[in-house]
Amino acid sequence: MAQIREMISPKVSVVIPVYNTEDYVEEAVRSIMNQTLRNIEIIIIDDGSTDNSLAVIKKLAGEDNRISCFSQTNQGQSVARNSGIEKASGEFIYFMDSDDFLEKEAFEVCYNKCTSENLDFVFFDAESFIDNNDHLVGFDYRRTYLLREEMVYAGKDILDHMLNKKIYRASVCLNLIKRSFIKQNQLNFYPGIIHEDELFTSQLYLLSNRVSCIQQVFYHRRVRANSTMSKMFNDRNIEGYLTVIRELKSIYIKDTKHKILIDRLIGYILNPTIYNSKDLSATKRIQLLLHCIRNDYIFLIKIKNIIILLFPFLITVKAIFKKNILCRL
Repeated sequence: MAQIREMISPKVSVVIPVYNTEDYVEEAVRSIMNQTLRNIEIIIIDDGSTDNSLAVIKKLAGEDNRISCFSQTNQGQSVARNSGIEKASGEFIYFMDSDDFLEKEAFEVCYNKCTSENLDFVFFDAESFIDNNDHLVGFDYRRTYLLREEMVYAGKDILDHMLNKKIYRASVCLNLIKRSFIKQNQLNFYPGIIHEDELFTSQLYLLSNRVSCIQQVFYHRRVRANSTMSKMFNDRNIEGYLTVIRELKSIYIKDTKHKILIDRLIGYILNPTIYNSKDLSATKRIQLLLHCIRNDYIFLIKIKNIIILLFPFLITVKAIFKKNILCRL
């Protein structure tokens, strides 16, 4: 009976939204199929793909009865992930992106740590790799080397520590999360925006009481042209980040005891947003600055980023000045 119950209740539910990643999705899903922890379910949500992604998924589902495939009209990654949460039955949930891959022992190591230490979630490191394009820049996802693997932290404490060290990373793919924790706290992904991980993961840390890390690189993030991470900064980026900031601010309006920590978190998100807006039109840059003033975000922005937002040509001037100095040495 115990064995039957174990098979009925998976240890990990893996939620994989898919949208037009036919060239990568098989590698991503196979990295999940090949996990050393076998008692898992794989929930794939095809978000209205217009390429051959769905055909690839159906082929894989024919090979492995742990895979369940669902299709929906294109509604974005947040809605797809939320649908996966509703369908999940595992003890833990993991959110996988359809163009990356995971080391095969990841779930076994993470699950054992979570259950032995009664964690709300555990996180680990990642490394990025460039996909056939030398002009793209990778991202640094390593942070656990500055933490203590044997420690169990309150979420707010470890978030504060990572903000201090500037090593906080919001990618939801770096966490294995207890499903009951998600359900009890009614956590879901904000629909209709990009950068939805920023809000979900922030809430994850703010609400959790027992968090730990594993000092291993389990996740491999593909940096490729035309992905959300590599596309030129535009209005959708601004909309996503400002929505996240607004929602975070609403948290401390209801609970002022976390105001200082959430303000620091908002500043951590807002400053890169302001800096990366330097290539927008002058009108949009001024609108962004006025929005920050009206909503009392301005005091969270570093002066140098405000100057760059107003006078982006100074970056070019600085680069030319540095080049001239180096040429004279």
